[in-house]
Amino acid sequence: MKGYLSVVCSILIVSWVGSGCDRNDRNTDRSVKVQAQLPLVFLSTTSCAANDTIQLTLKQALRNLDVFVNNETAKTLMKDSLTVFIPLDGSRVGVFSIIVSGLTATNRSIRDTLFIEVHSDIKPRTIDYQLLATYPHQTTSFTQGLEFHRGALYEGTGINGQSKLMKVNPLTGEIEQSKALAEQHFGEGITIFGDKIYQLTWKSGECFRYTLDFTLDKTFRYYTQGWGLTHTDTTLIVSDGSNRIYFYSTDFDRLGDMVVYDDKGPVTKLNELEMVNGFLLANVWETNRIVQIEIKSGKVVGELNLINLVPMNLGDARSDVLNGIAFNKKEGTLYVTGKNWPALYKLKVNGFLNSGNGRLL
Repeated sequence: MKGYLSVVCSILIVSWVGSGCDRNDRNTDRSVKVQAQLPLVFLSTTSCAANDTIQLTLKQALRNLDVFVNNETAKTLMKDSLTVFIPLDGSRVGVFSIIVSGLTATNRSIRDTLFIEVHSDIKPRTIDYQLLATYPHQTTSFTQGLEFHRGALYEGTGINGQSKLMKVNPLTGEIEQSKALAEQHFGEGITIFGDKIYQLTWKSGECFRYTLDFTLDKTFRYYTQGWGLTHTDTTLIVSDGSNRIYFYSTDFDRLGDMVVYDDKGPVTKLNELEMVNGFLLANVWETNRIVQIEIKSGKVVGELNLINLVPMNLGDARSDVLNGIAFNKKEGTLYVTGKNWPALYKLKVNGFLNSGNGRLL
């Protein structure tokens, strides 16, 4: 998703030129000449930071100049008749459309559209942590989701024919309750909202909702891949393996989405999710790091690198990566594990995970 080129609207001028023919020739030879208008506007760059000022250069001066960014009227500053500046407010990231329209000296109405990629203006901070304890974890569990609820630990696993929803003793790794998914379903992220458990599937496009005793309550359809799942006080949050995050109601009505960027560009392969004190934490697939995301802007503000926790002699070092984040609110600790890892780790995060009231854990 890098290097978006400016897209311009072209006005085609078509002229038909008939060839001469004598009075005995009924055939007419016609040729078409197409001339494309040069771009109306040029961007000084194809990418910028969220708090930068975008510079536009007009090919010709225009009257009644209008500029829209993502279909909203933009604040503009004119340096001269051919140079326009658009200061960004820093609140959003992603690919922005810029539409410029106006009247030429001959009163001809023209319009041009360009695109620019806006990345985060924040350099992610390094999250400092301490390892408090190490507990057993089932090496047969291809972990896709992990969550505490009322002191109990729940886990969702993947792989067709092996996918399960489980209630696990976090201290011993013992499976206290388990429900297998049908073989055609590859289990993904889980979350518990109120008294219901939600479990995504990877490519089936189905989310299963269970009661706390693992009885299937309802099945929902969605039209992306399913990867990670968590929730706020009102909304379910879903990742699909890209840098896009989706928001759903508890009945899986689509409410909106956002994209995630750090200061270098889009952060893709977002996987298992966990909401912690107003921030969204996400595993980045095929890595051993967790990113901390501002839920309103989509900006990555912190990064937790857990490479030192990766167990030795994993079956497949490429696929058996970190995946599983569970926040124990009572303890103020994070529990993390990975796909087929033999260990579940309890971490203390040092002065980084801000709560909504500014308190540090």
